[in-house]
Parts: sequence; C-alpha cells; structure tokens
Amino acid sequence: MKMRLTLGLSALVLAGCQTTQTTADAQHYQQCKYPKAQSTEAPAWVCDVMPNDLGIAAKGYAQKSIAGLSMMRQIAINDARANIAQQFEARVQRMFEQATSGTQSVSTDNGQTETFKTTLQSATKTIVDRTLTNSRLIVSQVSPNGDLYVLVGMDKPTYQANLNQAIDGINQDTSLWKKFNDKKAESELKQSLNDLKNL
Repeated sequence: MKMRLTLGLSALVLAGCQTTQTTADAQHYQQCKYPKAQSTEAPAWVCDVMPNDLGIAAKGYAQKSIAGLSMMRQIAINDARANIAQQFEARVQRMFEQATSGTQSVSTDNGQTETFKTTLQSATKTIVDRTLTNSRLIVSQVSPNGDLYVLVGMDKPTYQANLNQAIDGINQDTSLWKKFNDKKAESELKQSLNDLKNL
C-alpha cells in the first residue's frame, strides 16, 4: 500500500512540475531541422527560437553560392540586420503608440489634420534607419547542403542604448513637434516618451 501511495504521489509531483513549463522551454526542447535537410538537427535559432540573453536577435540566410563563404556571410548578415531593423522599428512604434494613445490627431501647418499615428510612423522609420547600431554576428552555421545561417543580435545593454537613442531622436524631431499647437499636449507627450526609457 505504501509503495502505491509513494508511486502515486511521485507521479502527481512530476505531472505538476510539467505544467509549469513555459512556452520558451517547450520550444527549446523541440527539435529544429534545417529547411532543406530535414533529417539533420539544427540549432534552435535556425527555427527562430532566439536566445534569452540577447536584447534583440534575428536569423539571416544565404543560399550556397559559387561566390564563396565570405560573400555568403555578408549576404546572411545583411539579411539578419534587415530583420532586426524591422523588429526594432515595430517594437519602438508599438511603444510610442502606447505612450501616445490619448493623442489622436494633429494639425499641420497648412491647416490639415492627420492622425498622430501616421506622423509617428514616418518619424519612427526615419529615426530607426539613422540610429540602429552595434548589432553583431553571434554565431554562424553551414547547413548540410551548404547554405549559411547566421544569428545576429544585440546584448541587452546595447539594445537599451539603441532604444534610448530612438526615443531621444523622436524627442528631438522638430518637424514632429511643430505639428503640435497645444503646448500642454506637447509637454505631456514628451514626458510619456521619456518615461519609455525607464521601462
């Protein structure tokens, strides 16, 4: 009887531990395969499961080429950096939209009204294009069929520095602020954007 009770409790404890598994843990243990070599296991980041110790990261890819590994590496790194820029722009834009959710429209100099979201999207893209720096190659991997995969990313302090630089860029974008005729709204918006640095 004691043996059954012990086994039952052990099974219950193990089942309870299993339910606390996070989505990231579950993804970590899934086998990742190369897209063109399904019989070969690949690092998890090839399947877009990014390491937790990076602030932001993206996979880059270059098809096998007669131009050589050096050229493939440049192509893959550029692909990854473009993916990082898209992620970063989306994150910054989402943060700004949350910070400015109370501001719906602004008046332009010629008397037209446009949504602040449209104005912010344009400013965000310009700022991100100018400020995103210091991403680096983390690791590269050649697949069994000769394609190259790279992981490019930023550590958390570098990511935060880029985020702060983007926020400062939006704060200093005079064309954006000139669209506000209401000084109180402008002041509240600047404060909201500065508060994003402390998140």
